[in-house]
Amino acid sequence: VWLVELAPVADSSLVARTVAGAAGVRGAPDKQLQAVLVTALAPRRMLLVLDNCEHVIGACAQLVDTLLRGCPRLRVLATSREPLRIPGEVTLRVPPLATEGPAAATSEGLATVDSVALFLERARARKPDFRLSDSSSAAVGAICRRLEGLPLAIELAAAQMGALTPELIAARLDDALRVLAGGDRTLPRQETLRAALAWSHGLLTAEEQALFRRLAVFAGSFPVEAAEEIGSGSDLARADIMPVLAKLVEKSLIEPHEEGARFRLLEPVRQYAWDLAKDRREDGDLQRRHATFFLEMAAGLEQALMSGGPERNRALRQLAAEQDNLRVALGWTRSAGAETEVEAALRASAALGWYWNFRGEASEGLTWLESLLAKSARTSSEARAKTLYMSCELAWSTGHGELARRRAEESEAEWRRMGDKRWLAYTLQSLPMAIDHPNARRNVEESVGLFEETGDRWGLAMALMGLDYLQLARGETSVEEAGERNVRRWQELGDDWGTAQALNMFGDLARAAGEDDLAERCYRESLSRLRRQGLQGTVPSLLHNLGWLAIRRGEVRKALQLFQESLGLFTDQGDQRGMADALTGVAAAAGAMQQPGKATWLFGAAEALRQHVEATIWPANSGDYEASMARVREQMDEPKFSTFWRRGRAASITEILDEALPKRSTDGVREAGQGVALTPREREVAVLVAQGMTNRQIGAALFITEGTARLHVKHILGKLGFGSRSQVAAWVVAQG
Repeated sequence: VWLVELAPVADSSLVARTVAGAAGVRGAPDKQLQAVLVTALAPRRMLLVLDNCEHVIGACAQLVDTLLRGCPRLRVLATSREPLRIPGEVTLRVPPLATEGPAAATSEGLATVDSVALFLERARARKPDFRLSDSSSAAVGAICRRLEGLPLAIELAAAQMGALTPELIAARLDDALRVLAGGDRTLPRQETLRAALAWSHGLLTAEEQALFRRLAVFAGSFPVEAAEEIGSGSDLARADIMPVLAKLVEKSLIEPHEEGARFRLLEPVRQYAWDLAKDRREDGDLQRRHATFFLEMAAGLEQALMSGGPERNRALRQLAAEQDNLRVALGWTRSAGAETEVEAALRASAALGWYWNFRGEASEGLTWLESLLAKSARTSSEARAKTLYMSCELAWSTGHGELARRRAEESEAEWRRMGDKRWLAYTLQSLPMAIDHPNARRNVEESVGLFEETGDRWGLAMALMGLDYLQLARGETSVEEAGERNVRRWQELGDDWGTAQALNMFGDLARAAGEDDLAERCYRESLSRLRRQGLQGTVPSLLHNLGWLAIRRGEVRKALQLFQESLGLFTDQGDQRGMADALTGVAAAAGAMQQPGKATWLFGAAEALRQHVEATIWPANSGDYEASMARVREQMDEPKFSTFWRRGRAASITEILDEALPKRSTDGVREAGQGVALTPREREVAVLVAQGMTNRQIGAALFITEGTARLHVKHILGKLGFGSRSQVAAWVVAQG
């Protein structure tokens, strides 16, 4: 075996001479050197290892081809960031080291994960007594995941162990290129990650360098179409993007993602490329083009989301795949975008509003929309009126009643001024206008007429559902007639989401009429349809509704579990109205279990939260609420009731959730029945924590925001009574 180090070779003409020197062939003139090499090596059975060929790739390819043709017993192993592209070559792509594994739930198991094992080996060279503990395990795992398993980056991170703890290294990796300095001085080209990347970058053509810089604007992965739109310019034609992109993949600077349909830059690589773009003052234009592309893409999906069926499912998947890029686009627009970019974001608001609503992410959506409305306060346009409408829908969904009514009325005024009948109809049928408004009946009837006039069947189904609800409240129709009629309308449209909403309403009507068996069938069918679609928006409401049915049947522990699961999901969604409803259910369960003090405290807390968002008891819940309150009042005298009620009203959200969610047992684990009452989403997150994922990776895997993932982890730690992610991982393994 002959090893030839080519990193120090700066001149391509010296490649053959360097190989000859390693093989012991000396004295031949340059013009005859390759022929002499063939003669010398032909009889030998040997492996020739050429390390770091990329900067002299042409000379290496020509030499290897010549040697292999004349030396039948010779084998060559070449390491390079791109293939030699000669006959007979077999390319083996070396991926980053694994950052997670089935055994990673414990400190001992984590140490067997490839990237962690490398970190530990290098860290102990600096700090021989270093061992993984509960706290350091989480930090070391985070370092390896944040650096995406890149061996050089991990080695450089471990080299900081002489001065920093793993926790401090992990906290500073947002600027990885500056943190990871001070490597092995015997390898100057690899002394820092920046130097290693600069080495690779210097070998690129001008076109490859240009595209490499421009691709750094993407967050997460990106599709080819986006690369073509944003990566092209006066120096790089759109038609050339795919061939140049393929070369960057060959050179290991871009990673294929999702079977080649999408691509991504590993995070340390992206940081380096983005620094290059900023150095050339390209960052502002790239961010503008990035925002325009993704916001226009989202706007183009509006009708698909409002049509139901396969088109909606495809649109939801597309928006989920681009969620990171959309957040970056909205964030840049909010902070730096000019009037044209803000207008593009407003045009995308309808599609994004429905997306956030369907997926149970109304709280995040409302935050974005309100920031755009604040930025466009002096403008008046169709796009802004749509944003007002979607803000009203999301505000109502999250329990911000006054804001919802205000946005609905502002939207109505804009549509009337512009004479847009279709969108006026949508605003008039919105729940703030159709349920909470003094002119609710008139609003809904006008909405029905406008939808019929404009031929919008999807909007008409929504408006008719509201009209049936109002007619039922006045005794103008029966539960079965109204419920079956609405379900049939949505089924005829082929809209599974709409059918699930109609079934939920049907269940509410049946429950209010005392038809509990019918209500349960409706709720469970609605829940099944939503879970099949992966849409979380209405799921906590359905769990809460099933909880009230369990209370009626005396199944108190089942009811408590349903209300607690509902409360967790409402909290994750930021829905304060829903949180108040679920808290009321937990209070009712406490009262049914003869715990009047706790029940009264929770009733008071729920009432304060409900008043905070200016909401009222949902009509379908009023009878159950009054019966539960009466039961609690029978169990205690008025002074005690007033004391507990007052204390509940004064409690903080943290105190409320601590009281309402499962209690901690003597061994430090929160109990509910025979196990911990994590919600289904919390169980999913806990499993991903056990797999070693970061909050960002959990968000990407479950199509939720990084902040939501962080909140899930916080809730899990609180429920389990743990202080670290490694404890969660161990618990997951123990639970099977």
